[in-house]
Amino acid sequence: MTGVHKIFLGVGATGWPVLFLQSSVRFLHTMAGKPCPRFSNHTPLPQGPHVVGCTDIMIGRTKEGTLMRLYYPSKVTDLMSNSEKWTPWFLGEEYTRGLATFIAPSIPSLFSMLFNWQMRGVATPAIWEAAMAEKKFPVVVFSHGLSANRSIYSTVCSELASHGFVVAAVEHRDRSGSASFTLNEKGEKEYILFKPTPLDLKEYELRNQQIKIRVEECIRTLDVLEKLNEGKVKNELPSNFDLQQLFGRLDMSQPVMTGHSFGGVTAISTLAKDKRFKIGLALDPWMFPIKDEVDALCPSVTQPLICISTEAFQSDSNLQAMSKLNSDTTVFVTIKGTVHQNQCDTPFLVGHIGRVFAGASSPLDPQTAMDINNRLMLNFIAKHLGEKGASLNTYVPYLEIQKDKIVYGLYGKGKAMLGWDAGYHAV
Repeated sequence: MTGVHKIFLGVGATGWPVLFLQSSVRFLHTMAGKPCPRFSNHTPLPQGPHVVGCTDIMIGRTKEGTLMRLYYPSKVTDLMSNSEKWTPWFLGEEYTRGLATFIAPSIPSLFSMLFNWQMRGVATPAIWEAAMAEKKFPVVVFSHGLSANRSIYSTVCSELASHGFVVAAVEHRDRSGSASFTLNEKGEKEYILFKPTPLDLKEYELRNQQIKIRVEECIRTLDVLEKLNEGKVKNELPSNFDLQQLFGRLDMSQPVMTGHSFGGVTAISTLAKDKRFKIGLALDPWMFPIKDEVDALCPSVTQPLICISTEAFQSDSNLQAMSKLNSDTTVFVTIKGTVHQNQCDTPFLVGHIGRVFAGASSPLDPQTAMDINNRLMLNFIAKHLGEKGASLNTYVPYLEIQKDKIVYGLYGKGKAMLGWDAGYHAV
């Protein structure tokens, strides 16, 4: 299947759209609740003490501005009774076209039709534009993977927000995402679609160019969070969410930088460049975009960093690049029985058969894999927040129970990877 293996939302997937014909998993064992008439499916319920709110924010109308989805603790006390107000996961047909250009270039129209049909009824269990809770919360910047967007990591971002973080999921405009958009002078959306690797450009040249843009976008996102905390910015998007709610509510003392796959190495590169970020988490980092820079860049990451990997993803070449990270400040951990997609929403959207076709089927149950991943993240952040993180550090017993599924140190069973291995087309 290597010849048809593609990257789906920053993760591996077959090029065939048959997965979207499969039934979705409606409710998982941690997702008990009555179906909402507005939505046919939803991603897992956040498990922290806060009901999560969600809104989109655009600062500046050009590519030099910032577009992000903000997940935050809200004033709402009952998530299930407000299910009609949950956040739509689907971002629009333009995003589907960007995906189709990459995943199914020979049948983009069929792929788009099936994807649109399957995903229009999916919700993220976060209350759209809910009022923000009246407390000061630490901040997290999240960078998405190749061909992904600001919505596809809603499970991870919502989980962090439910535990008391304001999470800014930046949407990259470097054309590595499925799509994004800017606004013209009339306020109309102008879409930026995924860019396939041109024939006259090598994979490394394109990805290295893009990661430099990505790093600047993450730095600008932190700048925006600082300005939001000062009450100095305007949202260019139509919104009922008053940004003044964020005035003085963001704890900017220990910003966290994180991301998955291409976003994982973006997080590492951002930590190296901007020392305002105090804690780092890299989920399955794809190190290829900085392969010629690892010797200089990786040792310069001096902040506490955890690399949480999936077993089937990490190949020898990628692990060798990760080994250049500062051993005094970096923790490496791998979740056994997992695949690359276990750290995003994909396994919860396409159903059991769909996961098989998508390359998202894992020996470990997807919910267990996500729970372990999220608790490793929360535990690491809590440890380095000091007293501020004391209330978060409640998952040590859970991780102890799951210790047979966790391997510390550099480890993986991946055999090949995009960029590192000629003729291989999957991250």
